[in-house]
Amino acid sequence: MKRLFFIISALILFYSCTPDEIPPIGKPFDRKAQLVGTWNLTKFIQTDENAKSKDYPSFAVSKDLTTVFPNHPYTDFSLTLKSDGTFTTSVGKSYVDMLPSGTWALDDPKYPAAIVLTSGTTTQNVTLGSLANLTSGKVSLKILRKTVVKPTVKVSYEFQMVKK
Repeated sequence: MKRLFFIISALILFYSCTPDEIPPIGKPFDRKAQLVGTWNLTKFIQTDENAKSKDYPSFAVSKDLTTVFPNHPYTDFSLTLKSDGTFTTSVGKSYVDMLPSGTWALDDPKYPAAIVLTSGTTTQNVTLGSLANLTSGKVSLKILRKTVVKPTVKVSYEFQMVKK
């Protein structure tokens, strides 16, 4: 009797430990297709990366410049990425320093970390924030400014944008 109980227990344990079948996740998102469209700037933040690395208080590290300059709102800025790989920017009255037009591509089509903007011989890398927000029509872009003497990042500019 004990032997039969042991065999039944072992069989139940053996069959209950079979791995569950993992359902398919689905097709991966086409990040380029999600980025195509016109993006309007909603918030423009300047960060002093040197102060950030030294753990300065937040008021000395980042500044929201969106509406700091009267009659020159950063919300005038928009970026249009077209499916044919071209782009245009419209700065309006803002002081945004980005290439005006040219071609764009992702640094890695499967796992993009940046958008590479090219105009003639000039290239500008724009870092992508969280890609999860693309499905809700939001994206965060960042441009890093480096020193000339040593290639260290001194200031970064974050563009929080929504799709038009």
